[in-house]
Amino acid sequence: MPDKSIIVLLFLFLHCFFVADVHSAPSIHEEEDDSNEEHSEEHHPAKPHGKGHWRYDDQNTWSSDFEHCNGKSQSPINIDTTTAKYDTRLPAIELQGYELSAEDKLSLKNNGHTLLLNLPNTMRIIRGFDNEFVAAQLHFHWGTKEVPGSEHTVDGLRFPAEIHVVHYNSKYENLGEAASQPDGLAVLGAFLEIGRQENAEYNNILSSLADVSSEESDIEIDGFNIRFLLPSNLERFFRYNGSLTTPPCFQTVNWTVFNDTIKVSRKQMAALEETLKIGQNELLTKNFRAPQLLFGREVLSSFKMSSDISPNGFSKGKNNSLNVHISSLTLCIHSSYPGDCHCLKEFYCQRSSDYLTQKRSLL
Repeated sequence: MPDKSIIVLLFLFLHCFFVADVHSAPSIHEEEDDSNEEHSEEHHPAKPHGKGHWRYDDQNTWSSDFEHCNGKSQSPINIDTTTAKYDTRLPAIELQGYELSAEDKLSLKNNGHTLLLNLPNTMRIIRGFDNEFVAAQLHFHWGTKEVPGSEHTVDGLRFPAEIHVVHYNSKYENLGEAASQPDGLAVLGAFLEIGRQENAEYNNILSSLADVSSEESDIEIDGFNIRFLLPSNLERFFRYNGSLTTPPCFQTVNWTVFNDTIKVSRKQMAALEETLKIGQNELLTKNFRAPQLLFGREVLSSFKMSSDISPNGFSKGKNNSLNVHISSLTLCIHSSYPGDCHCLKEFYCQRSSDYLTQKRSLL
């Protein structure tokens, strides 16, 4: 019969080994947490995919963390000019205080999602809505040289980039308070396209891109006339009720999307597309949300749509910016491969798949 002391020692050894093994081994929940973290790093290198964090390449999952993103009044949308309803009650937009001077210092920031310029509360929309709206910030959405990056589309056509000037209702104290209110926000949107010449006004912002190339970096720039960042004609626009195009996707935005576009040079557009970074040197690009369903919402137009269409599909009416943009696409020689085209210098190259969906002219 073995010595009792040996049995006791053996028991103590096995007990210590078992306890140590239990405390050192991860629990089921800990294993799941490690797995999720690894998955996050693989698919979201810039930021962990936790609640409150989001990226454009996983926008189909936004609603899991931000319930409003699954609502029925979401933005952006495709503006169908054949169904837009002409409304004579829509007055021209009138702005006040947009003419800033160099003494008005502005904060320009790469926030990891866009290029954002904070605006002073002296800038306002004083006509066009029931109340005055106070400017808060402006930002941009863009793509790449091959993939246009506007958020709104017009008759299925996507433009190279889009500017949004965000305002809040003057009845509220600030943007944060107004953002979740039904009548809280008004956003002015305009399309950017490629022109032959450099846009001097846009250089006030684009010339500083290198200084905010890294995520969360910011710089102070001199004020300038913000009005010149928008189209010269503020009377022709589309209007609809929608949402923020990024989480939390509050459905509190009265959208104004101008009909006329703004031109910048190919070099300026390239700077926007190729300079800003997020995370560990990842390029910030294609920061646009896909068009959302209307779910019965009306899109209003402040101007009459021409029904006089020429045989080549272009309007015989006034030759405005959107017509010029479509005309420039005719200078592209499209290959037989979808998404491939060759364009003459200085003109934006639209993908064949997008071009072929353009059934009619834009006004």
